[in-house]
This record gives sequence, structure tokens and C-alpha cells, in this order.
Amino acid sequence: MLLPSSTQSGGEKRLIGVFLACFLLANVTSASGNTDDHVWGESIDFCQKTTELQFNGTLANQSVTWQTELGPRLPGSNASLLLRTSLSENLTSLGWNVEFSSHISHEIELTNVIATWKPQNLSQNETNNLGRIVLSAHYDSRNIADRDSNESLRNTPILGANDGASGVAALIELGRIIPSMNLDNEVMLLFSDAEDQGDNYTLGAKAWADNLTGDEINRTESFILLDMIGDSDLHLTKISPSTPILTQNMVLLGQKLGLSNQVDGCNGQRSDVIWSNQSLPVFDDHVHAFYLGIPSLDIIDLAYGENAEPFEGYWHTTQDTADKVSAESLESVGRIVELGLLTGAWTSIDTPLEQLQKSTQSNNSDGEQPIIIEDESEKGMDSSITLAILSTSVLVLCTICLIILRRFVE
Repeated sequence: MLLPSSTQSGGEKRLIGVFLACFLLANVTSASGNTDDHVWGESIDFCQKTTELQFNGTLANQSVTWQTELGPRLPGSNASLLLRTSLSENLTSLGWNVEFSSHISHEIELTNVIATWKPQNLSQNETNNLGRIVLSAHYDSRNIADRDSNESLRNTPILGANDGASGVAALIELGRIIPSMNLDNEVMLLFSDAEDQGDNYTLGAKAWADNLTGDEINRTESFILLDMIGDSDLHLTKISPSTPILTQNMVLLGQKLGLSNQVDGCNGQRSDVIWSNQSLPVFDDHVHAFYLGIPSLDIIDLAYGENAEPFEGYWHTTQDTADKVSAESLESVGRIVELGLLTGAWTSIDTPLEQLQKSTQSNNSDGEQPIIIEDESEKGMDSSITLAILSTSVLVLCTICLIILRRFVE
């Protein structure tokens, strides 16, 4: 116990002062290693929230079929125009503000579709200061089937049921339900163009990122990419670069939905939709937000087809058709995103030091070359362990100092 200050000697005051300083230092050091995901997860009744989910995989699957019936959605094509027009009309009717943003990159004319929803009944000042969640998918389909087993088909444009249409279908369904979710954040649906054209990748997402203002960057709380999420044999892939806390939050959401084989979900079920510990480097639309310092996550299944290896199977072939996509898989991913919106998993994300350092580097890539980056989640874990050791060391050193100082006091 602490003695009243009037009865403390000078030496005892110094002793108590040293103890308090050490205690505060140790706690500050330890707290700096904590991540918000623990606080976020501990205070939420996930199982109650799962009963509120509305995402309908059947409706999303119908959208995949409709998109592929349009034919290949190459930038500048009539099919691309029809899809853009449908997106605009449907989302506008639901209360979204929809804009087109056109650019020319690598001699490709591309058009991004940007839909924005904001909570109602807010003042202009409140609206301007809202945090923003960006949900994204590319709506173009690849112009060549360069991975097809039939060499004569390798210059044929693909239908892109999974690689393109699945992510778009999920965003359309999320666009239907978000206005009724009573969210406190602005939500943007970014349908990017020209993600997958020959040797040119992520052109639309790069154009969007390049045109962001500093204020838009600062208030964007997360960038969640949905790409190749409809495979009937769905096994999501752990991707780098991605923000570790978003990855951890997604794993927890998947566990609650019964999508992990490690723990029972709220429904009492398990499955192997959520990945193993393997991490693969991928250059995808999310990297442009990531390098601006925006917390980012790529939700993707790189092993397309039963027993396929990453970047094999139906990927970039003429076999990427609607019959390979399932309503169940679309609903699994859609509900992960929806549950994340309901529980705040995609907001108030602390950006790790490693990501801040990366965000100061110039983005030298034009999208042609893959980026190889170490597993960020492992780095985050290493940082937490290092801080825990440092905190313990501070307490040990302070204890030794207290023992020595007490001898002088006595």
C-alpha cells in the first residue's frame, strides 16, 4: 500500500516514484503491442449477429449466370456497357449514388463504376467526416484464355464466371442489403475495370487509387477485395500483402460462421473454407490501396476447381463458366463480409508499423510484375512477441533498481 504523502520520507517518495514510473512504462510498452482485434472480438455476441444475416447466395449465383450470358466483359465492349448500365440502374434504385470514372491506361480505355452509400439524417459536416469502407471487385473478364489446355483456344476471351463475375455478384447482393443494416460508416462499392487484360493487371484499381485525395485516403478505414470467390470447391487463400488485423478478423468471422475446421461455428458446423497457414504473394487490386497505407484484405480462392493447385485448374481458361460456381460458396464469402460490417471488423483498424513504412515507398509498379512480400501476419505476431519480451524486461530491470534503491533508503 502507498503511505500518505505527509508521512513519506524523501527516499520513500523516490522509491514510490521509481516504482510508478516503471509500472507505467511497462504498461505503455505492453499496450503498444495490443491490437484492436482482441477488444473487438471480446465484446461482440457473434452468434446473435449471425441470426441477422441477409446475404442470399442464390440471388448472387443468378447474377453470375446473367453476367456470363452477356459474354466476355472486355473494356470498351458492348457487354461491359450493358453490365455498367445495369449496375448503375439497380444500385441507384436502392439509394446508392453511382458515378462512372473513365481513364486511359496502357492504351486501354477503362471505366470504373463507383457506388456510394451514406447513413441518412446526418449533417453535411458529419457526412464529410464519416469513415469509409471500400468493398471492391473487378467487373471485366480476361481477354485471353492463356492457361487453357487447348492451345487453339488460348487467344479466346473467357466468360469469367468465377474470375470477375463472382465478386461482382457478391457486391450487387451486398448493395441490396447494406441500406437496411443501419451502419455508421460510409460504404463504397468499387467495380474496377481492366484488372485482367493480357499482361496488364489492376489498371482500374490503380487509376482509382492514383486519384484519391489525402482526405479520402485518411478516412478510408479498409479496402476489402472480393476476387474469385465462387468456386464450388471453395478454399480461400491467405494472401500477402494484406493487413494482419483484417486477416485475423476474417478468420474469426469465418470460424463463427462454421467455415473453419478448427472450431465449431455458431451453427455447430465446421468446414475447410478458411485457409491453412500457407500464405501466397499476389498482385491484385488491393495492393494499390495497401501501399497508400489503407488497411487492405484480398478475399480470394486461387485454387479454382476440385483438387486444383493455386493458379491452376479452371483459372484463365475457357472452362471458367457459371456451372463451376455455387450459391453456397458465394453465400459463405458474402456473409463473412456482411458479418464484418455488422460487427465493425472492417473499421478502426490500426495500421502496423511495417505497413506504414511500406506506404512511404513510392509505388513503382505499373501492374505488370508481381510483388513478393513477406507474410505480414507473421511479422505482426513477431512484433507482439518482441513487445511482450521488452515489457517483461522493463519490469525485471525496475525490480532490480527498486531493490538497490531501497537499500540506500534504509
